[in-house]
Amino acid sequence: MKSIPIQAPMYPEPPYKYPGARGILIVYETEPNNIKKVLPDVLEVGDMPLAFLGIMEYPKCEPLGPYNEAYLMVQAKCGDVSAWFNPFMWVTTEEALVAGREIWGFPKKMADIELVQKEEKVMGTVERKGIKFIEAVVEPSGPLEMPFEATIMTFKQMLKGDGSGLDVKKVILTSNPLEIKKMMGGEGKIKFAKSKEDPVDLLKPTKLAASVYVEYDMTLPYGKIIKTIV
Repeated sequence: MKSIPIQAPMYPEPPYKYPGARGILIVYETEPNNIKKVLPDVLEVGDMPLAFLGIMEYPKCEPLGPYNEAYLMVQAKCGDVSAWFNPFMWVTTEEALVAGREIWGFPKKMADIELVQKEEKVMGTVERKGIKFIEAVVEPSGPLEMPFEATIMTFKQMLKGDGSGLDVKKVILTSNPLEIKKMMGGEGKIKFAKSKEDPVDLLKPTKLAASVYVEYDMTLPYGKIIKTIV
């Protein structure tokens, strides 16, 4: 086992399997300058000023166990590679947080994440340190077919133990194979509140493009390092 503590590691090696995942996704346009504010210096704004919010429920993850997750993605480029870059992510369990940060560089933090269905609406919220900074709702109205790309770019950065610089500074590309079970489109809404520690309002929407309720099975493998700075 390659993680720590050696005698009782927090997580096993990938791949991880996510059968029965469900949640809401809202794709929207935002200002290119807003995207630039959340990118590391080794990335550039993508060709389209798009972002999307996901609030997901994973009733089973083999082998991490069930947890909920929320994230924001933006279109970005690393050289000639274009993908969704992940500047913000939150989860509800320690195992998911530590594995995601240490292996792939997902910027995970612990938060209270809820996904609730009331009548025809599916509502998601993210709250951390007493601030409910994300509220989203999707009201599905009919079946939808649209491309659902699960290739994600992350930025992994780790400080040296003596504080003299960085041990790690890399860009990682991870493709997550998905098997869509159900996808429905409809009306959606997003509300971002100000939070100093979770500044999601930097990516406020200017126009919603697609609001989706989705169910799928997913596999999360190791990623591929596409740029090494340190």
